[in-house]
Amino acid sequence: MAGRNRWRIVLRALHRDLGYLLAALTVAYAISGVAVNHAKDWNPNYSITQGNVDVGPLPKGGLNAWEAHVVKQLKLEKNEVRGRIQPSRTHFTVFLQEGGEVKVQIADGRGRIKRVKPRKGLFELNMLHLNHLKGAWTWAADIFAILLAFLALSGLFMIKGRKGFSGRGKWFVLAGLAIPVGVIVVYYATR
Repeated sequence: MAGRNRWRIVLRALHRDLGYLLAALTVAYAISGVAVNHAKDWNPNYSITQGNVDVGPLPKGGLNAWEAHVVKQLKLEKNEVRGRIQPSRTHFTVFLQEGGEVKVQIADGRGRIKRVKPRKGLFELNMLHLNHLKGAWTWAADIFAILLAFLALSGLFMIKGRKGFSGRGKWFVLAGLAIPVGVIVVYYATR
């Protein structure tokens, strides 16, 4: 009996300490997971704003002069500008960071601006969750997943008796298992 209680004490200590260790990353993954689950409804990485602009007629002098004029009129930061192009005889485009752009008519300077900014905090969480970093982060994410599985499984054996896994716990586990299995069955049945 003493050996049985000893492994339960060790299991509880491991479960508790790993829970503390993984708490922040688990919340980060949860926030990112909800965000990327709704990517059809919004862009979870970038905030995109668009609007009309009027910079006045573009001056003589070509691309360099036109870019300087647009930057000055819209009070753009120099490091915001990524390039420029004259896609047609009547239009001029200045490319901005992250895929933003200013498109104006050469004759009157009227057009549209699109600004793309990373969503502070959420962009970084999604970068971790979707493993855009690759390399060493892949190993860190794999270890995180394995430790989460350990937390889930060790949690099954934390309590003994009628409130533990052998009592009512097994019914909760079966109910939790029924949800993804049911979704998969319905998915394949309706294909």
